[in-house]
Amino acid sequence: MFYTATNSELTVSRFTEMHDDHTVVQARCLELEAELSKLHDKVQKDDHNELVKRFSNLEVNHLNLQLKYQNFKESFGNNRSQTTRNAPDFDSIFVIEKMKASIQGKDNAIQKLEYKISQLRKP
Repeated sequence: MFYTATNSELTVSRFTEMHDDHTVVQARCLELEAELSKLHDKVQKDDHNELVKRFSNLEVNHLNLQLKYQNFKESFGNNRSQTTRNAPDFDSIFVIEKMKASIQGKDNAIQKLEYKISQLRKP
């Protein structure tokens, strides 16, 4: 009888210690989850801000290239004589094609950034 009572007391004592330890561990887990959540939010915000900044820069570069292309196109058309208007010179064709490729590359980058930004805005 004494053994059973002592054994029960030890079991209750161990259970109480285990319960207390579990409570401490559970509280620490909640703290870590809250910290992880804050860090995740900060990373998303920082990434979003960086993407918006890059997108804005690309957009400005894209508009500048379009303006340069338009100005080049207008000046090219104004500088040609009446007899050569239908036949652009060889070098001009390559310059125009390079500018078109550059603009297309910027368009693709802008589209990718717009997609990433839209993904970040989704809950």
